[in-house]
Amino acid sequence: MFKAGFARLDVTPPLGSDLAGYFSVRLAEGILDPIYLNAVAMNNGEDTLIIITSDFLSIMEVFATRIRNMISKATNVPADNIMITALHQHTSIRLGVWPWTGSMEDEDYLSILYKKYVDVARMALSDLSDAEIYTAVRETREKLSFIRRYKMRDGSTVTNPGKLNPNIDHPIGEADNNVRLVRFKRAGKKDIAFVNFSTHPDVIGGKLFSADWPGFVRRFVERDLGDVHCLVANGAQGDTNHIDTGTADEQGGYGYSEHMGRVISDTVIDVWDKCERHFDTQIFSEVRMVLNRTNTDGFERVEECRKLDEDYWSGKLDGPNKPNATIMGEARRIKNIPYETICQKIPVTVMAVGDIAFVGYGGEPFTDYATRSRAFAPEMMVITCGLANGQQGYLPTKNAFEEGGYEARSSRFTPTLPDELQGAAKEMLDKCNIYKK
Repeated sequence: MFKAGFARLDVTPPLGSDLAGYFSVRLAEGILDPIYLNAVAMNNGEDTLIIITSDFLSIMEVFATRIRNMISKATNVPADNIMITALHQHTSIRLGVWPWTGSMEDEDYLSILYKKYVDVARMALSDLSDAEIYTAVRETREKLSFIRRYKMRDGSTVTNPGKLNPNIDHPIGEADNNVRLVRFKRAGKKDIAFVNFSTHPDVIGGKLFSADWPGFVRRFVERDLGDVHCLVANGAQGDTNHIDTGTADEQGGYGYSEHMGRVISDTVIDVWDKCERHFDTQIFSEVRMVLNRTNTDGFERVEECRKLDEDYWSGKLDGPNKPNATIMGEARRIKNIPYETICQKIPVTVMAVGDIAFVGYGGEPFTDYATRSRAFAPEMMVITCGLANGQQGYLPTKNAFEEGGYEARSSRFTPTLPDELQGAAKEMLDKCNIYKK
């Protein structure tokens, strides 16, 4: 008999922690809402899967691997059967050493946090109860996610060019505004809603801890449906955000984040009793560490970029001509080339329960990664999870490497990356033996 369990723990960092996600130092001054770990465990009588979603900007691979191994040792669940994702809130912290702001360095907090990850996994396993699995896909009633990379009239590529910019020619791609839901219907216990939506949670800004729109989704679903636990996984969001450049309407702040949560949760509620049941509960799981050669373009500019980065953070470049994120992202990549390894290690994870597959990429995949993952397995319900089992930076498409823009110019990877990552995902989906080519 298939079983599912849920658990949640508050892991809000201490005030004064460095918030991540922007090119500026922001020390947390308060709490808008708590920072949580949410876990779902699945067991088919023989094998077990655990997925933990974390209200953090990112978790570097070495940290995620350490946590998965700790959970495995405590629970006897194989590390390859454990997926840890970050939801990428820009009003939270980053786990790992990184050449950017927002990295959590409080060893006292981290030592407790590792134990909390183990605890939330054990609690979800203790909550296992007989369950049926249902899924649904529904587009939101209004667009919340927008491509943030634009081709400009002069032929250049710009990320976040600003609202009503007359120099915009067209967005490069199309955002996915579908909500993907997995419902675990349990007898005698609260149901579990696993909600997947794809866009950057950088709506609120400021210096207060918040789970942004994923937190609102959880609260609204649980409040409106009643006996339900809800967890959210962010999808392929590397080239999207919440800003519609075609309107002057204000889109930002706590109120707009709440609005996004309301629209997404309404979509979940609309399909809650219209889901399709899945009977196959065969479990498959594998984590692969894909190696991609480090991008060394610009090596001759290491000292120039080191000085630029130093001047930026010292405030010497403040003013109307202060370098933008694209320039600084590339400068940081270049200045760190001497300290990089020859190859970068990017985790790719596939977990399947019957014909439901959770495909995790260890970074910020562009929307195309999710589109291709679904095309690899057209007979499966494929749910793409970004920042899964590690965060190694933006995961652009082949075209994006040629087009440029912030994500590609700051990327530590080479243009072979998409084929390598997507090839690994396809091979693992093939191994599920669920669908026919």
